[in-house]
Order: sequence, then C-alpha cells, then structure tokens
Amino acid sequence: MEKKEIQWDDVEKQLLRKRAEDLARPADELESTEESRPLLEFILLGTPYAIYLERVESVSRIGAIHAIPLTPRHISGIIRRRGQSIALVSLRHFFNKNEEGLRDADFAVIVAAKGKRFALQVEEIQGVIHIPADAILPPPDNFDSKQVPYIIGVTTEGLAVVDLDSLVDSKGFSMDSPLA
Repeated sequence: MEKKEIQWDDVEKQLLRKRAEDLARPADELESTEESRPLLEFILLGTPYAIYLERVESVSRIGAIHAIPLTPRHISGIIRRRGQSIALVSLRHFFNKNEEGLRDADFAVIVAAKGKRFALQVEEIQGVIHIPADAILPPPDNFDSKQVPYIIGVTTEGLAVVDLDSLVDSKGFSMDSPLA
C-alpha cells in the first residue's frame, strides 16, 4: 500500500477558507456557544489595554488633580467625583518607574478591586468590546516583563487585559506604602 504524502499547503488553504467562510456569516447566524466577557478598552502609553467591565464604576474626564505630598510616584493625586475624593493612579508611572515628563491623560476610569476604589489615569477611551474568554492568552515572551505580573492576558490583536487584583496586591501600590 502506497503512503500518500500530506500536502500541508492544501490543508492550510482549506483551514483558511473555512475560517473565512465562518467569519463572513452574519452575526445572527453564528452560534453563541462561546462565553464572552465585556471589557473597557483604553489607550495607555500609546498601547491598547482593557479591564473587565464589571470592575468599572464610571469613566470621566479629569478636572483638577490635587497633589498629595510624600506619596508614591504613580499616585498622580486626588480627584473629586460626586463629592468624594478618589486616588488617581498613573499606570504609566507604575509600569515604568523611571518614566519622566508629562503626557496627556485626560480620562479617569474609576474602578474597584479588593475592596479599594481608585481611578486609573488613561490617555483615551476606546469603548466597550466583547472578547471570548478563550481568546485571552498568556502574555507572550516578548511582553514587557515589568507589566507581566499585572496582566491577565493578551488577545491575538495585542490587547493587554490588566489584572486589577494583582495591581492592588503589589508592593508599593497603595498610598500608605513607602515612596516608590
């Protein structure tokens, strides 16, 4: 019996054709067997990031930032929202301790994690997206090693999902921590 050699180019073409056909179907015909999670996508350091929407309390433009002396560098200050004071956290400075200068970051994403309420200072809000749970993969080897402990995963499009619980648990995150 003669063994037939597999033509991998043909197999790849068939897989790509099938995938294209699946993607071309109208959304209402697709089976919704995948569990998807809503995420708030935002831009930070010119890179797309996201957080799970259930952690987001609100999003607003940043008005006045009231500086607080002797706090870690990543604490930009306090903002006021509906009569309450909320710590404003700059992930830019948290992820890059040696980062210098100012950058436009006009939005505050007020979140809750581990019983703490704070605002993330971000450059731009992209909106709410729905990502299948299995589309969030571990960060690739070339991902910034300083950020990996605070990232749940990365989508195939390069969207990094921030782990707010790890952020809150990290040494030096809290305002009552020593200067960082």
